Amino acid sequence: MKNAILFCLFLICISLSHAQQLYKVGDETLELKTEVEGELDLLWTITDGNYRFFIKTKDDKIIELKNNKTSGRAYDNAYIQTLNELTTGSGLSAEKVKLTTGSLKRFLDKYNKSVNIDYNAVDRDSRVNFRLGFFGGITNHPLVESIDNNSAFQLAAELEIFGDTNNPRHSGLLQARQTFGSSGDYKTTEFSLAYRLRVIKKENFNIYVQNNFATVNIFSVDRLINTTTVNQDETEFDVPFSFGIGADFKISDNSYISIVYDRLFAVNLDNRGDFPTDILVGYKFNL
Repeated sequence: MKNAILFCLFLICISLSHAQQLYKVGDETLELKTEVEGELDLLWTITDGNYRFFIKTKDDKIIELKNNKTSGRAYDNAYIQTLNELTTGSGLSAEKVKLTTGSLKRFLDKYNKSVNIDYNAVDRDSRVNFRLGFFGGITNHPLVESIDNNSAFQLAAELEIFGDTNNPRHSGLLQARQTFGSSGDYKTTEFSLAYRLRVIKKENFNIYVQNNFATVNIFSVDRLINTTTVNQDETEFDVPFSFGIGADFKISDNSYISIVYDRLFAVNLDNRGDFPTDILVGYKFNL
């Protein structure tokens, strides 16, 4: 009970760490949270699952930082011009600023310090972001010994966890998979922990490698033992350190199409010797 009370107090403290206030922005009345306070304030909110950022000037003018989609997958980066106009004469350039809380905060901290030597940047706790994905594909269970090289249909869901950015370099994964087959085929329900590293990271797509470092498998399979077919139901915990590759393609501010080629090889499990087939295609969106 004591731990629960302390946990609740911790959550309350986090929620109070970002001041909130109602603002009139155009035709909207928005509850905006303050991230930076200075010559220029940084405000933000979430609308329909998307982050929106605003600048409040000393004369209380509220300006939204926008990144409008143009043709195809291109964006106009209008927020960069807005920031450059608001910080004219400071010698700062917003050309490399990303439309994320961390990048905007660092830029505005520099600007506020340049116009007020008494300005103190406030380090706020980084928020944890989540991305949910659903997948379908096929697998021949390349890291499972003593079964035939048959491909089976599989479904998967994953929760990706990352820091204060919309396009992280590093992230962690909680994944669940279910494979299907005919009666007696190898079928498994798998829960895994994984790490993902984006080796190519662009605005509209990225390519990554991922490592499944811990798995729990609940499986069933028919095996021939002494001329008798026996159905085995078992649960196994493994630390496979298996590796795969994947790519995300951005289709909106909040969603992605993903392709994953997983289980190419493992450090702690032997490949059965068959060519690995473990492919997933799916859709992911930010929570």
